Amino acid sequence: MMKVSVIVPVYNAKDYLEKCLDSLINQSYKDIEIILVNDGSTDNSLEIIKKYSKKYSNISYIDIDNHGQGYARNLGLSKATGDYIMFLDSDDYVSFDIIQKLMDNLGDSDISVCDIYKVINGNNQLFVNYHDFGNDSVSLMLSHPGPVAKLYKKDVLKGVRFLEGVYYEDLSFTPIVALNTKRITHVEEALYYYIIHDNSTMKQVKYNPKMDDIFKIIDYLKDKLKKYPEEFNYLCIEHLLYSAVLRYIDHQECTKQLERINSIMKEIPNWKDNKYYKMKSYKFKLICNLAYNRHYKLIKLLKKVSGK
Repeated sequence: MMKVSVIVPVYNAKDYLEKCLDSLINQSYKDIEIILVNDGSTDNSLEIIKKYSKKYSNISYIDIDNHGQGYARNLGLSKATGDYIMFLDSDDYVSFDIIQKLMDNLGDSDISVCDIYKVINGNNQLFVNYHDFGNDSVSLMLSHPGPVAKLYKKDVLKGVRFLEGVYYEDLSFTPIVALNTKRITHVEEALYYYIIHDNSTMKQVKYNPKMDDIFKIIDYLKDKLKKYPEEFNYLCIEHLLYSAVLRYIDHQECTKQLERINSIMKEIPNWKDNKYYKMKSYKFKLICNLAYNRHYKLIKLLKKVSGK
């Protein structure tokens, strides 16, 4: 059997960590190492980590000051000895056979991807984690950027790391991994349980300056994806004109950020002709057009009506 390294960054996850770890130690696939990176937790997460690492020989941990999830994942990657890599967030959990099913379906692919259940107030909502755009590398680049619910051949991550000290570090990682990727297998089954919290980064009531890290990520991708202009332009549409605008309009102090997004999009004059944008839903296109034309009040009204 080939070893799988599972990297779990931990920060103040005491209410969820045991369920997360239980889902790993009870995997049907046995040749795994579990690397826990305690990222400066101030609750009793470290005590839980120590208890599990003492009981299970395939669990190791690193205890560090708080540096953020990107740093913690990178540190875990540097310690991984497996032939394959998987990431799991410490407040989430996985099905008992996720690794076995991803391994069984991997074949000669670089990455095996499964779907996700978003767990909202105890209810499971299916989330398709991978969309086929006709080219596996591009499909990974444009699908959800989260590194979880994916099994990577270690070689495909060679030279790729998360940006550290920023929000949206996932978006700095997955499109770059895509550049190393030739073939992907999609397991059309939800095997990962992603817990949605009211206090998540994307649902904060008060404006957090770290939200502006999205501009750092876009600048980083602009340099890295020069050979993929249409794909980069689509990432700007999705993550700036759509997602970032939906976050910023809830904060009165973010008029400069909204103007910055508008200025960036003005540099993509034919963005409506983007072939990936054309595949999107009517709702997505409506929000993008309203945002481009600065109709933020209408977008807020739509958010209120839809309850999102």
